[in-house]
Amino acid sequence: MKWFLKLWSYVVNPLFIPSLVSIWYYNISYYSNADSVKLQLYLIVILTAAIPLFIYGILKILGIVKSVHLSTTRERITPLIVYAILLIMLLRSTFVNGLNIPLYNFFLGTLIATLVATILVTIKYKISLHLMATGGTLGFLIMLSYTSGINLLKEIAVLGIICGLTATSRLSMKAHNDHQLIFGFLLGLVSQILAFSYLTN
Repeated sequence: MKWFLKLWSYVVNPLFIPSLVSIWYYNISYYSNADSVKLQLYLIVILTAAIPLFIYGILKILGIVKSVHLSTTRERITPLIVYAILLIMLLRSTFVNGLNIPLYNFFLGTLIATLVATILVTIKYKISLHLMATGGTLGFLIMLSYTSGINLLKEIAVLGIICGLTATSRLSMKAHNDHQLIFGFLLGLVSQILAFSYLTN
């Protein structure tokens, strides 16, 4: 069981989740310009996964970070700041046409959560980025269902299970304590609610 929980921690790496959410969203959405959607997906993957992984590799070579899980608050500062900048670039370049507002909300919520997480590491408090990402995805599904009138009960239930598995995995690896997991989950969830609420008012 421990090997599975350790593997799971890598499978739900926070860097992969935005791309997976975007692919899922476009699969359930109607769009008339497939080329535009492909371009958006390429930009999302590049800015939220490819570039952060490349920068991680550089930081690893320089000895600034030791593992992909960014175990200490000191290791997290630079990657979080870079990720926040990349999210701002994504929001300003990819969603300028006013389309796919729910996905814009998702990335705005992700930016809010990332900025809060960055502030927290400067005061030496480490939350679970895994739970922040999965909690944010759960918040996105709940708010998408609520604002668009789409029945996403099955997806929400699956995400609840994923959040539980992720929390169990992080506890099993002794990467976090209870309050770091809970706070990470709530930060991701509440950030999505705030993003959707702000743009629908």
